Amino acid sequence: MILQVALLACLVIVASGNLCCPRNGLQFSAFQDITFTNSSTTMRGLYFFVYDGVNQKYIVGDDRIATNFVGTGKTIYDYQTRTGYKIDSKARTCTKFPLQGNFEDQENICVPSGAVTLGPLFYGYNIDTLHARTYTYNSTTADGRQHTVYSTVTEDCVPIFTTKTTTGGPGGNSLYLLAYNNVFPGIKDMSVFDIPSYC
Repeated sequence: MILQVALLACLVIVASGNLCCPRNGLQFSAFQDITFTNSSTTMRGLYFFVYDGVNQKYIVGDDRIATNFVGTGKTIYDYQTRTGYKIDSKARTCTKFPLQGNFEDQENICVPSGAVTLGPLFYGYNIDTLHARTYTYNSTTADGRQHTVYSTVTEDCVPIFTTKTTTGGPGGNSLYLLAYNNVFPGIKDMSVFDIPSYC
C-alpha cells in the first residue's frame, strides 16, 4: 500500500509542459519495475503498464509481486474524459476520480520543459544498440519537498529508467527507482481499456 502511495505521489503534474514525450500516436506495453527506499523501509513492485498515445490513455496494473503475478486490478487514466477508474475485477469494485493536468504532463512518462540534457548514450552492441538520452531536472511536491530527477528515454522519448531522490518527509530522504522493461510496440488487446458495467 505504501508503494502505491509513493507511485501516485510520483505522478505529480508538472505544470510547465514537456520537453520530451512519446511521439503522438505511439502505443506500447511494458512492465514498470519500481523500488522505493528511505531510512525506515524498502519496497518493490512490478506493474503492468499500457500506454495509448492515440486515445490519450494509460493503464497501471496491480503490483504483480504482491499478488503472486495474478493481478485482478488496474487503474485506467483516461485524459479524453479526464476521468480515472480504479478497478478490481475479482471484487467487482470500481472507484472513479477526476484527472488533473494534461496527458502529456505525466512526470513518469514525459520529461518536463526546463530539463537539462546530460548527453546521448546507448544500450546494447553494434546493430542492436538502443540510442537514448538522459535528462535531469528538479521539482517540488505539494508539501514543499524537493525532488532531483534523472530520466533516461529513447530517441522517440519512450521512458527507460528514472531515478528520483526526495529530501525530507516521513522516513527522511528517499530514493525512487522506476525501470521500464519488456517493452513492446502496440497494444495486443484494446479491451484492457474497457470500463466494466459496475463502474
